[in-house]
Amino acid sequence: MVRKPAKMYRNISKKAYTRREYMGGVPGSKIVQFEMGNLAQEFPTQVDLIVNEACQIRHSSLEAARITINRRLLKDVGRANFHFKVRVFPHHVLRENKQATGAGADRVSEGMRLAFGKAVGTAARVMAGQLICSVFTYPQYLEKVKDAVRHGGYKLPSPSHMKVSTLKVSGKIVVPKFAEDKAAIAAAAAAAAAPVEEAEAVKEAEPAKGAAPAKGGKEAAKGAAPAKGEEKKGAAAPAKEEKKGAEHAKGGKGKK
Repeated sequence: MVRKPAKMYRNISKKAYTRREYMGGVPGSKIVQFEMGNLAQEFPTQVDLIVNEACQIRHSSLEAARITINRRLLKDVGRANFHFKVRVFPHHVLRENKQATGAGADRVSEGMRLAFGKAVGTAARVMAGQLICSVFTYPQYLEKVKDAVRHGGYKLPSPSHMKVSTLKVSGKIVVPKFAEDKAAIAAAAAAAAAPVEEAEAVKEAEPAKGAAPAKGGKEAAKGAAPAKGEEKKGAAAPAKEEKKGAEHAKGGKGKK
């Protein structure tokens, strides 16, 4: 059987047909995976591929675009420096009334018109302005990512454009761990270390401003206070004994 051109399934017509439980033999999707690259890292730059027209994108077309973008990113950017995500899924089932083709087919295939047909594949129905895929990366790889996404857009049945946006990554400074740009790494590390050094300097200066005595000094002062009191008591005790002795001696003289 000769495969029909993609333009036969590009336009959206009639209702979407997605109830696979009522049909048998639906071909599986050719899309191998929907997320690629470094999935654990957060990236500050996002590049989106957006279609300009409403259309149906077959699963084979989506897989072709995915392969093109992913291969270029792996070659030019590196697996650790991007996160590539396909944002649509081919839910709609495409049907075709198969007829014989070739010499003399006009006399052999004269079946009924507008037949229900047999499932031949799946497609994703998208509206104008809808995201097809997104790539998250570092700013220094922006031009290479845009080139890869542009080549992926050539595989789609609709004109497309790109949108670049900047993301806030959890309120933290993004340090490109695996980036090749050493200057960017040094600048990000210096910016991240500056607030820490200032905070440590403030903490070290706080005890000097208060001039509060140390705990050891207070304990020493407390220990020294009783010593002074003991010296006073020790000095007063002999004086009292001397007075008592003198009074006793005077009393003895009077009795004689």
